[in-house]
Amino acid sequence: MANIKRIDHVAIAVRDADLAAGQYSKLLNAVHIRTETLREKAGMVKVAYMQIGENVLSLVQSLEADGFINKHIDQHGEGLHHLGLEVDNLDAFIQEVEAKGYKIPLRDDFSNRREVVLRPRDANGVVLQVLQWNGGSDATIEDRIDRIKKLQNQAE
Repeated sequence: MANIKRIDHVAIAVRDADLAAGQYSKLLNAVHIRTETLREKAGMVKVAYMQIGENVLSLVQSLEADGFINKHIDQHGEGLHHLGLEVDNLDAFIQEVEAKGYKIPLRDDFSNRREVVLRPRDANGVVLQVLQWNGGSDATIEDRIDRIKKLQNQAE
């Protein structure tokens, strides 16, 4: 059985990642880690990574007019987009979830991680991104921040 290790990050859908990063810094004293542009299967996004205590917050902005983040914002407004959960064995997790009859609508591979996204209808309206980091888990928040600063999150 795959084990959920931790909440890896909380992702917030925003119209402007730079503006939102400033707001979270001012409101919560969040520390900006880095901002980058990612090409995901669901489209191009800009992500500002923020540290709040022992946690990572991802502020996600769509770079495409009809991108998945903009569609989410049009339907629900800015706010919580997904919860990122780290597992110790993604393949085992996928097998277990599918054996229980759940569908996995999105699978993606990056240079630093593999991930799947579960449907919100299966998790009480919450999008769950379940991921496994290549090279293993990070022990501390400092290790996680270092990984975010160093790695390129480009799709394979």
